[in-house]
Amino acid sequence: MRLLFLLLFPFLLPAQELPPVLTEGDFLELVATHHPLAVRAALQRDRAAAVLRQARGGFDPKVYGDLDQKYFKGTNYYSHVEGGVKIPTWFGVELNAAYERNDGTYLNPELRVPEEGLYAAGVTLSLGQGLFFDERRAELQRAQIYQRATVAERQVLLNELLYEAGGAYWEWAGAQAATQVYRDAVALARTRYEAVVAGARLGDRPAIDTLEARIQVQSRQLSLEGALLDLANTTARLNAFLWLDGVLPVELTESTLPPPPETVVVAPLLAPLPNLTNPELLRTQFKIDQLEVDQRLQRELLKPRLDVKYNALLSGGTNDPIEDYSSNNYKWGVKFSQPLLLRKERGKLQLTQIKLSETQLELSDKAALLRAKVAQAENEANVTVSQFDLASKNVVDYAQLLAGEQALFRAGESSLFLVNSREVKYIDEQVKRIELLVKHRKARLARAFATGELAQTQLPGPGLGEAPSTE
Repeated sequence: MRLLFLLLFPFLLPAQELPPVLTEGDFLELVATHHPLAVRAALQRDRAAAVLRQARGGFDPKVYGDLDQKYFKGTNYYSHVEGGVKIPTWFGVELNAAYERNDGTYLNPELRVPEEGLYAAGVTLSLGQGLFFDERRAELQRAQIYQRATVAERQVLLNELLYEAGGAYWEWAGAQAATQVYRDAVALARTRYEAVVAGARLGDRPAIDTLEARIQVQSRQLSLEGALLDLANTTARLNAFLWLDGVLPVELTESTLPPPPETVVVAPLLAPLPNLTNPELLRTQFKIDQLEVDQRLQRELLKPRLDVKYNALLSGGTNDPIEDYSSNNYKWGVKFSQPLLLRKERGKLQLTQIKLSETQLELSDKAALLRAKVAQAENEANVTVSQFDLASKNVVDYAQLLAGEQALFRAGESSLFLVNSREVKYIDEQVKRIELLVKHRKARLARAFATGELAQTQLPGPGLGEAPSTE
């Protein structure tokens, strides 16, 4: 929050405080906390909790009541009153209890009960289809898988966001460093131009040297203008990732700078290829888990439907239910159904199996591609280390050549052309070193993106594959 405060209100900085230095870690933390896509990703947890709560509602007890009466010309044709509770369970058994009281002149004989009413309590059991699995249990399992999948979904969004943001950061950092190189070059060219002009006035230098020195100033200024344009564009792209709570856009101040290039780590990646925990793979795996639930349900639907109901009966006027209970007072029933060809059920199962095979192949393909991306990023990161070292040595060597040529030029033993030539090589090598630095850091970023480590280091809350608790 302190860093964000400095970015928003730089005019409130104390006079002795230096401008803020925006590191890659600080920047990615700001993006992961405040960017609209990061805030949106955090909403997935609430969505998953709502889906799970809805699925658990399939096992909620249900209280019901029914009142049906008919009166005509003062005659009570019938009066039917019934109320009770039904309790579904995870094991496919439904418990129920009810009270029924009926009377009337034209009441259906099968509805007649004792004058005090009739109690019933019993179970409904599916012995065929639905005994081991049914739609309610499938829906709850899908919701539980979805809740775990939302963690992976959040990390997929965050992984992609931080990868793009990290790339924008290093392009901005490289543009800042290159701009400083060209600023120094312009200052050096102007100093030399002033010295050449002064020498020409005294007759120590030919007048043509002033023209060449001025051309070099203009050439350096042109390069600086190009670097400033690149810096403005990379800054604008970087600003697109800076927000406050996903609502208020934030912009960098001109005093906000990246760390100096010499402090940035450029080192080989010696660690072996890690186990892939890329959230994209887990998201695909959760699709497979859901399809396996669908497959199990479709197989269950191939079984015949056989439901058995049994209810023990007890008169409403009894004083001692246990003593008055009789095994002869009950009602029961059996319900059976079975499609003869099962074409609809077999077709659904076949489609589910095809989708499952397709998703398994998709998972294998994604894993292979991600391993290739990890290997490519490691190769690029390691190669750019040696290239960066060579470029750094070249910068030192070119600096020595330039210093020697400048000393000869001041002694009148060299030409302005040779000094400018040495300086151009020195500037180009500095820019090349910056480009290699940016390339190396982006390669490390690509590796962290492919392995999934990038999102894991920035995502608060449960880890990958873990589900937040809910009621």
